[in-house]
Amino acid sequence: MGAEIIEIDRPGEWPDDLTAYVKAAADAAGSVATYAELCEDGALGDFYTGLRELLAGRLLRTFHATRLLDYEVDDVKADGLRRLAPRLLQDRQDKALASGVITADERDALRESSVFKTERFAQFRLNKVCVVGNRQPLYDRPIGAQFSFWGGEAQYNGAGWNELASDRVKKLGRPALVVALLDASDPTVAILSYSELIYPFVGSFMGLPEVGCQIDYEADVPGDRIEAVWQPGDADYDQFPRFPQG
Repeated sequence: MGAEIIEIDRPGEWPDDLTAYVKAAADAAGSVATYAELCEDGALGDFYTGLRELLAGRLLRTFHATRLLDYEVDDVKADGLRRLAPRLLQDRQDKALASGVITADERDALRESSVFKTERFAQFRLNKVCVVGNRQPLYDRPIGAQFSFWGGEAQYNGAGWNELASDRVKKLGRPALVVALLDASDPTVAILSYSELIYPFVGSFMGLPEVGCQIDYEADVPGDRIEAVWQPGDADYDQFPRFPQG
């Protein structure tokens, strides 16, 4: 792959130019005790453009929690992560049917229960790949539904999910944490996070507790940007003691 990989939670491994830039932003932030306090006034917004420029030619390591069938693990490694859209859910259901994993009736029930059929939730996730931008939330924030239910967020958040007759279908596959490498420097790609990326960088540099970063990435992540898929039994997955094993 060749590109340098940046991980927000590991400031000791950042290149010197990035470290110096984030230090300057931290100095501008002054003395703060919590990550919420750092983010609340929005004073570091002017540093965001420069951060994106520094990330050019580098890739940001991020994490996508999901539940995958065995062949879907291979698909993600080969083809990457696609932005959420009705076609994505349909393709996933059709392949499960063709592979003998679900029945035609189960496929049809899944079709009718997705958020695209039942409610407006999809507008907040449509055409985005949603990832966690740093490791800390994986240790200390609630994670459950993503690993617990097959089909993805647009499936299990649908109004008809609880009425699905087949609990077996809901529990297909195994938990998986997809490690995706994002080009956060591309100005043509919208990166929407709960706080601009400069804040988790500064929070990590300052050693603040509860630094968190969710990124909604408005582009597909190609297969060559999938670094790994971690599942129960893998040391990298099992480092997170709160993650489910089945």
